[in-house]
This record gives sequence, C-alpha cells and structure tokens, in this order.
Amino acid sequence: MKKSKKIWIIVSILLVLALLAGGYYLYARRKAAKAAKQSGALPDRIYRVKRGDLTLGVTLTGSVNAKRKHKLAMEAPWGTKLIYVVDENTHVKKGQVVARYETYELLLRIEDLQVLHDNREKDLSIAEDELKILKSSNEADIRTAKDNVIAAEDAYNKYWRLEGPRDKDNQRMSVSDAETAMEEAEDAMKEAQTNFRNTTYSTAEEEEKALTTVNSAVQKYDNSVTNYNSKLLERKIFRRYTHPNKLKSLRNSLIQAKLNLEKVEVRTKASLQQKEKQIHQIKTQIRNYKRDLDRHKSYLPMMVLKAPVDGIVIYGDPDRRWGNPEVKVGMDARRKQVIITIPDMNQLIVDVNLPEQYRTKATVGNKVTIRPDSIPTIAVNGKITKIASLPVTMIPWDKNSPKIYQTLVEFDSDKIDRRVVSGMSVQVQVISKVLPNVIFVPIEAVFEEGGNLIVYVKTDNGPEKKLVKIGEANNNFVEIKDGLAEGEEVYLYRPFQTERK
Repeated sequence: MKKSKKIWIIVSILLVLALLAGGYYLYARRKAAKAAKQSGALPDRIYRVKRGDLTLGVTLTGSVNAKRKHKLAMEAPWGTKLIYVVDENTHVKKGQVVARYETYELLLRIEDLQVLHDNREKDLSIAEDELKILKSSNEADIRTAKDNVIAAEDAYNKYWRLEGPRDKDNQRMSVSDAETAMEEAEDAMKEAQTNFRNTTYSTAEEEEKALTTVNSAVQKYDNSVTNYNSKLLERKIFRRYTHPNKLKSLRNSLIQAKLNLEKVEVRTKASLQQKEKQIHQIKTQIRNYKRDLDRHKSYLPMMVLKAPVDGIVIYGDPDRRWGNPEVKVGMDARRKQVIITIPDMNQLIVDVNLPEQYRTKATVGNKVTIRPDSIPTIAVNGKITKIASLPVTMIPWDKNSPKIYQTLVEFDSDKIDRRVVSGMSVQVQVISKVLPNVIFVPIEAVFEEGGNLIVYVKTDNGPEKKLVKIGEANNNFVEIKDGLAEGEEVYLYRPFQTERK
C-alpha cells in the first residue's frame, strides 16, 4: 500500500509539472506574437506571395569521379595479409610499389609442392622399371603355359593316334597267340591221350612213362587255357578301363593346360594393367603437382602491387557503394579485393543519385551547374549524359529505402579548375526550364486535405483556408495557377484556427 501511494504521488507531481510547462509555452507564444504585431514584423514562417520568374529544375548531390580509374587488387586466389601499403593521397609514379602482401605461407606451400613433385618423379622411375620386369616375367609365364599346352596336346595326340592303337594291337596279338597255344596244347593232349589208349605197353614202366606224358600234355593244355582266359581278361580291361582312362587323363591334362594358359594370360594382363594404372596415376599426380606448383609460383608476382600510371592514391573502390574495407597494414586480403584506386584526373565526371520523385524533372541533355561543397565559389557547367533505365534502392540490403536513378553528368570542357578532383562532393543544379512572371509560394505552404490542395492565408480574423490549383514546381517553390494573389501572406505550417462567432 505504501509503495502504491508513493507512485501516485510521483505521477501527480509529473502531471502538475507538465501543465505548468504547457501553460508557460502558450504564454510565451502569445507574448511573442503580440510583440511582433506591435512592431509590424511578420511572425516566423509566414511568406508574402510574389510574382516573378520561377526556375524549374532540381538540385542534386553528387560526387566527382574519374571516368577512368586504375583499380589495384590482389589477383591471386590466396588468403594472406597486407604487410605494406603506401599512404592515401600520396603522389606515386608509374612502376612504384604501392602495396605488398605477406608470402611466407605461399613460399612454404611452393616448397611442399616441389617436394611432392620430386618424390612422385622418383616413384614414376621405379614404377617404370617394375613395369619392364613385369612384362618380361609375364612373357616367361605365358611362354611356359603355352609349352605345357603343346606338351599335353602332343601327349594326347600321341596316345590317341599311336600308342593307343599300338596297345590295342598288342592285346589282340596276345589273345591270338594264347588262343593258338591253347589249340596246339589241346591237339597235343588229345594225341597223347589217343596214343596212350591205343598202345599196349610191355612193362609197367613204359605205361607209367606214357601216362606221365599224357598228364604233362593235360597240364600244358590247362595252363594254355588259363593263359588264354587271362589274355582275354587283360584285353577286356584294356578296352573298358585302361584305354578310356588313359585318353581321359590325357584329355583332362590338355584341358587343364589350356585353362592354366588362360589364367596366366588373364593374370599377367591384370597385373600389367594394374601397374600401368599405377603409372598413369603417378603421372597424373605429377601433372597436377606441376600445375599447382606453376600456379602457386605465378602468385608470387601478384603479391606486389605497382602503380600502372602516375597519380594520387585513393584507398578502396570509389565505385563500390557499400562495404569498402578499411585499408591498413595487417588486414586480411582476398582475391579481387580492391584496396587502391588511382584515378585519371584528366577525365572527370560526376556521379549523381537522382531520387525517384525527381525523375520527371531531369532528362538526358539537361544543362547543369556544378558547385563543389568545399569550394562553393567554383561553378562549372555540364550536362546530363546518362540516366539509368531502372531505379535501385539507395541501401542495397534495405528494400524499403528510397529508390534512386543512377545518373551521369559530364563537364562541358576537359579544361576545368585543377582544384576539382575525384572524390569531391558537389551540388548539381539541373535547369529544365523557366516559367516567366508566375505566382509561386514555398512548397511548405501547400497542404492536402480531403483530396484538395489548400493554403492557410493570414487575415485580420486569423488563418483562413483557401483552395488552390498548382502547376509545376522545383525543390523549393511551386507555381500557383489559381487561388492566391500577389502580396497575400500564407503560413508555412498548419496554424491554430479559432472558430468564427
């Protein structure tokens, strides 16, 4: 509660002070008006209507610029710092060093690239020697694999055409011989048995001897039968197993030798391609290192800026509307960043920003008078030579800022006062035409109300509104076509009006 009470007390005091200040202001104003009326002088901000010649045009601000400017910037795409820069407004000679950038990191980079380049050159020499050895080794492996194929093919053809048929004939002859031997043993056995049966022996010994001969013939026959069957079995085994398996083995050996030849060819080709690819990569790296090395070496001359002509040094880019860097030693530098401009003082122009509302009051070819702000006694004639087709915002990043037309003014003569230099601020008075013998008032005297144009005229009964019709205007005055007469007094503001009784 105590706190609220204190707040109300403070608010009350402030309101009383405000009322006292307002009363004092009204009292002082009335006193000043009364004193002015008694002295016969017009109160402040009242204008007496005149008739005369009204010069139409507009006064614009501009800056002198060189038609040709030499802009110096580091062209190397290399981040560095500025270590030396000539003072601004210094007169320099053609070829004189005006700025220098730090090159320590660049030199280290060049040294590193040189080492990398030289190392890859050595790697290339080693890889090319390895390629020669690899080619020789591959040729030997392919030659060996081809020899194995030829040997396997010869072995197969030899057995298939020579050894196989020969073994077949041998088997057939063996069976035939065994069969003949068997038949002969059978005949001998039969003959011995017949003789034994048909012979009468005188003694037992002779009979036993004959019987022994018969048994021997029987045994020989049995052996020939066994041999014959054995030869038949051998021929059967040869035909069913030995000969086909031998052909299959030789054929498989030939196929395997051919597959091995293909594997060797693929392997050698792949190893050769791999080595050639490695060499190509090394050559590419060498080429890239060489290119980077040459490029970085080309940056070195760019680290020194020299004056291309005689002239005066200006920091930054005068044509850049916003964002010129602060040029000083130690600043970070980047490519294409203009730090010095040397204007050609022999060919000067004036850059003017024509406000959008004044666009109709200036056209190409209009005569102008140029007056430097610093030397108002100098007046130089010129003319408008170019007005941009489209307006741009005065502040590029603010879309709500006023729009202007970039305008170019040229001097009528190349021989102008030497005190007029690039960068100088000037007032450019554009004269479009002159309205002779017209009534005009300051622009501040005309107001818009309810879609009509009015002025406040001073009368004995106080301010009185009058409708007016206006004509053309310049920066300060507007033509009054109807509604006012010469000698009337108008207010340059909206005055307080009392109600008439």
